[in-house]
Amino acid sequence: MKEKVADAYARLCKVEMGLPGEIARKIYPNAGNVIGKKLYRCASSARFPAKDLEEWTITGVSVIPKDRYKLYDYLGGWRMPVGRPTKKLVADAEEYIKKYMSAPLDMFDLFFNIERTTTWKDSSGEVHESLSMAGERYNVETGFELFRGEVRVSLNPDDFAEKIARDMEEYEKYYAPREGYVACERCGKQVPENEAVKYKLIYQGYDQNLRKARVMSRIGTFCSGECAMNEQMSLEG
Repeated sequence: MKEKVADAYARLCKVEMGLPGEIARKIYPNAGNVIGKKLYRCASSARFPAKDLEEWTITGVSVIPKDRYKLYDYLGGWRMPVGRPTKKLVADAEEYIKKYMSAPLDMFDLFFNIERTTTWKDSSGEVHESLSMAGERYNVETGFELFRGEVRVSLNPDDFAEKIARDMEEYEKYYAPREGYVACERCGKQVPENEAVKYKLIYQGYDQNLRKARVMSRIGTFCSGECAMNEQMSLEG
């Protein structure tokens, strides 16, 4: 009898692992078709413009709650109950799965599991590979989440052309080094040398000679008093 209960619970655990993918296919029928395809990330900004995109591979499509507390209340608990297999545990697990599968689809967003391999060289020149894994939330109506109102992730690399062009234009206007100017230590904008704000920053640092922490200071160069104050506050934690 104990073996039958354990087997039933093991089957339920396997079912529970597949629920996010099954719900994803209900929300997005083409979920299975995007696995193996490329997803592109754009790390460009006006201060650090970049034409090259990060290229990731979609390895799976799952779901993520839009509001985790709302889903928590609906399910009456976060996850399928775990522990030593008993009849009650199996019954509770069955109830959890039933509730999960009957949850309104608008409680969920899609979640794309992605990964990419990058190469790098160490000090001896030997090449190494590094595997990175991440995920991106996707709403079938609004698409991928925006970052500061801009497209940051897309299945189409051409979607970033306008953003990159705008970043390059702003870089040339505000951030590109030019003669007679210095860069603000806080925001990076170029400011005429005779207009730059010099500010004494005070912070807790580590003295290598004394081998202990002490109050230290240095003179920083900023485009405005606001940037100087923000930098001082960041040093204070």
